[in-house]
Amino acid sequence: MEDTRGGSLDLTPEAFRTLGYRAVDLLAEALRRLQTREERARRSVPPEIRARLLEDPLPREGADPSELIEAVGRDVLPYPLGHIHPRFFAWVNPPAAPLAVLGEFLAAGMNSSVAGGDQAATYVEHAVLSWLKAIIGFPADAGALLVSGGSLATIIGLAVMRHVQAGSGAVRARGLRAEPEPMVVYTSAQAHSCVDKAVELLGIGSDYLRKIPVDADYRMDVDQLAARIVADRRDGLHPAAVVGSAGTVNTGAIDPLDRIADLCAHEGLWLHVDGAYGGVGVLSEAVRPLLSGIERADSLGIDPHKWLYIPAECGCVMVRVAAAMRATFSAVPPYLQDECALPWFSEFGPQQTRGFRALKLWLTMKQIGVEGYRKLISRDIALAASLREKITARPDLELVSAGPLGVTCFRYAPGGASDLDELNRRVLQIVQGEGEVYLTGTILDGRFVLRATIMDFRTNEADLDILLDAVIRAGRRTKPT
Repeated sequence: MEDTRGGSLDLTPEAFRTLGYRAVDLLAEALRRLQTREERARRSVPPEIRARLLEDPLPREGADPSELIEAVGRDVLPYPLGHIHPRFFAWVNPPAAPLAVLGEFLAAGMNSSVAGGDQAATYVEHAVLSWLKAIIGFPADAGALLVSGGSLATIIGLAVMRHVQAGSGAVRARGLRAEPEPMVVYTSAQAHSCVDKAVELLGIGSDYLRKIPVDADYRMDVDQLAARIVADRRDGLHPAAVVGSAGTVNTGAIDPLDRIADLCAHEGLWLHVDGAYGGVGVLSEAVRPLLSGIERADSLGIDPHKWLYIPAECGCVMVRVAAAMRATFSAVPPYLQDECALPWFSEFGPQQTRGFRALKLWLTMKQIGVEGYRKLISRDIALAASLREKITARPDLELVSAGPLGVTCFRYAPGGASDLDELNRRVLQIVQGEGEVYLTGTILDGRFVLRATIMDFRTNEADLDILLDAVIRAGRRTKPT
């Protein structure tokens, strides 16, 4: 191995190959441990390693690349967030498909800036965008971009809404001060916080974001939505958009999108659907009917780095009318816009420099195909249903919510316990500390509950039993109050 300390950044092909093989060996060993479940679902970074990483001084002289790779294998790879483990049930963050990891590696080597232009990366992204639109049922000529994730997809979708709904037609030049009435955006009380961030960043303001109550299944109450639109319009405001959820992270609830789409069409509101979690659930026969109406959205966000098992970051935003998307973001003079060639991606979103996100998605979708994804997603949903059956069969557990996707909320509820909230907080603390499995908690209807998400192609029935055993074991170690 050549010594590049303090010298050139370049490596000979032989040196690069040696380092690359070692990096692949480290990842392959980590993959083996995941498959055999030799590691705990979550383990904290030891204090000495945490200190070494946090207090690492500014490098003054170069280091041996092989030593740096070994340092990553020693201090970094063994301590992930945990979500790549089959018994990590906490968040909607699945593991990455191994082939997609290699796609990330290859894309980094190309280092393409995919603003547009005649390069392979442009055409690969156009291909995967066409596939994603076909899965969702969006028009083939809709505008679309790969983005960092659902948060940016929501910002972009609502930015196009703001441009379209601005009565003055001058929102790009004068901002919202040119509008005669404040715009109002409506969403569910269970919606993701990215909606709050979007309305604040876009200048609409959180005072004009209406959180609509939900029904018994944690879906937006459309009757209350309709009443609030009427009231706001009567008060001199401009009802502009509704953000519906195709799978909330709290419970996996799916808003009644068809009814919301009907209401938006009748009232002249823009419909954005946050499908970051559950949008691709249309591939499941069990869930598809619940997602009816998603194809009617004016804009939509989905996250391939969730249920398509692509490494983060890989989100996607779609806008039904591509011209509206381009009019919102293009900063190219009309006389330079080339209508004879593919428009540049940079005209349809805020980024000029864009990474080559599409390759890892292209490889994985080609590897498994739509039918493979249909089986994986359906399997996750079936495992979640099995988990709920196991919960109801155990007398010390109480099922709280059973959304249609992979999220299940439940409580440890033994007879004689009075303060179940405090009891379950203590149970969660014990389970997380032990690390054999990992789940999180949330608040539903004012109650603290345990929350388990299934979104891992390696999770199996035995893992579910281990999860519930860990909860009950922790509960029996905790004195009921």
